[in-house]
Amino acid sequence: GLLAAILARSGLPVTGDGAGVMLAHCPERVLPGRILDELVRNDRIIGGIDRPSAERARELYASFARGAILLTDATTAELVKLMENTYRDVNIALANEFALVAERVGVDIWEAIELANRHPRVSVLKPGPGVGGHCIAVDPWFIAQVAPEATPLIQTARRVNDRMPGHVVGMVKEAVAGVPTPVVACLGLAYKANVDDLRESPALEVVRQLRAEGMQVRTFDPLAGPVPGLESAHCRSLAEAVAGADCAVILTDHRELEALQPEALAAMRHRIVVDTRNALHSPEWQRPGSGRIALGAGRARAFSESGHCHPEQVLRALQRGERRPAKGPGYT
Repeated sequence: GLLAAILARSGLPVTGDGAGVMLAHCPERVLPGRILDELVRNDRIIGGIDRPSAERARELYASFARGAILLTDATTAELVKLMENTYRDVNIALANEFALVAERVGVDIWEAIELANRHPRVSVLKPGPGVGGHCIAVDPWFIAQVAPEATPLIQTARRVNDRMPGHVVGMVKEAVAGVPTPVVACLGLAYKANVDDLRESPALEVVRQLRAEGMQVRTFDPLAGPVPGLESAHCRSLAEAVAGADCAVILTDHRELEALQPEALAAMRHRIVVDTRNALHSPEWQRPGSGRIALGAGRARAFSESGHCHPEQVLRALQRGERRPAKGPGYT
């Protein structure tokens, strides 16, 4: 592999006989927020450049790992890691496409997924504003680069997930179309719930696109600090972020945001909430008039004759509990 070639050029011998450098690859299989626990409990795949290297690496992992330790060659271990993340990326893309279809046909995707997953051999993942993290959003491209002609599905899934921030921006534009220079509070910036990791987060792309549309954007994440380049949008509290806002967008389903009640957003100028994660699933948010617009919910969006809508029209439509096939903004 690459590292073995670099070591060889440096003059260090790469060998499994103990006289030189021994190399092995062990794919990371840990969940942020539970790293130490999963490092010990999860099964490990160890691929060596030769058998002695793999066995030496197994001795190291056996000193602390409680899961099964399986040996293979280094290239197989590397591909296994890429396969694991690509599998998730493709299945998230499928869920996102289901959400877009649900919007077109007037179905609540969250209910549909719950029902579909009652099938013993079906496990649809959750849709959202895109895919982030330093692995899932990146690793599929390593496979595609090696065999571009053999990976149309993988490449299409990447494009589907990369387009989701634009779809969310389209939802926000539709909700605040009647407001000059709307104020939008983006709540949750991390790429997944209950971590402070911002790497490749689709929430950041949503923020950038909203600002490019001329909207005044505020950001708040209960775990993550100011984002480089977006410091002027940073708010230190939820209350600061939503005061006088025309629309709030839930981009990460942190526990603190899942616990939000409608009264916590009373200081908004128009209480319209675009929920991209189905975070606000308490009964209070399901009632007509709550102001919640969920990704994939297929609710009516109160179009005016010009094709635009005003926040007050959206609120009136939500209060009436209207449902009809909705246009899919930002996605063609």
